[in-house]
Amino acid sequence: MHDAHPPRNVSAKSLEDAGQWLLDLQASPERFDEFDRWLHASDDHFEAWAQVSRVLHALEQLPPTTQQQWPRPARRRLPLLAAACISALAVCAALVFNPGWRADYSTATAETREVTLSDGSRLTLAPRSAINVSIDGAQREVTLVRGEVFFDVVHDAQKPFEVRSNDAVIRVLGTAFDVARAENGLAVEVRDGTVGVNKQYRLTAGQRLWIDRQSGVGTQSSVAPTEVAGWINGTQFFENASVAQVVEQLDRYQRGWIVIKDPALANKRVTGLYDMRDTRRALQALVAPIGGEVSAYSPLLIVIGNTTSATEK
Repeated sequence: MHDAHPPRNVSAKSLEDAGQWLLDLQASPERFDEFDRWLHASDDHFEAWAQVSRVLHALEQLPPTTQQQWPRPARRRLPLLAAACISALAVCAALVFNPGWRADYSTATAETREVTLSDGSRLTLAPRSAINVSIDGAQREVTLVRGEVFFDVVHDAQKPFEVRSNDAVIRVLGTAFDVARAENGLAVEVRDGTVGVNKQYRLTAGQRLWIDRQSGVGTQSSVAPTEVAGWINGTQFFENASVAQVVEQLDRYQRGWIVIKDPALANKRVTGLYDMRDTRRALQALVAPIGGEVSAYSPLLIVIGNTTSATEK
């Protein structure tokens, strides 16, 4: 079906700038105010941003699975094709720095996946997660490359089950637990059984461990066993988590990027139960009580800012 309102022509420079902003905002969200000034500088910029966003959104509906399928930039075309190529460049950049494409098992945005290993253990991968698996006569080992996984491990006293992520080693004989790898640390939550982490910590059902990536310090707390891996059913409970931590989780269910303009807002602590399947509603519920607001600049860019600063602008 053809678009009833075909995009108007825009300059190649505006299209190139819009494509570059897609890359820059992902790498440096603190540059949002600079992007905002560029966007409002001319109608040409608005139209270029809209075209690039639409094409990239369409490309993300069909994620490539091998390097040979990656879209490649070709600028010797008409402006609309230029927008598509610049958008494809953004997809390529994401794939190059995305370890998921070369993992044994992985998931895309808003996708979960159940995997049964050869020993009978069952794993559930959260969105944007990836693992490598090594199971043979001598070992049972899973490397968490990124994201979050719930493990329901078959008991085998002769062959412990290990999960590795960065410098953390989680060791069990047979139990049910969740491991989440975040930008600033690693979380382990136990639903059933006993879990050892780095030979320093021993967790039982209803216990949670957070290991800060920068300091390496571990902090233990309690969690209701029924709330462990609640995301499998679509909701997730956060207790005394930063806004940035919650947004990082919600971002796995949102195509594109979520930008937090104010670092102070990002660091505020919250407690609540959020529906991961409705990103926009969850973000509103997250920031509205603490003076934040949610704005969408395109299907690919959601911005969280302070209500007061938005009013003064």
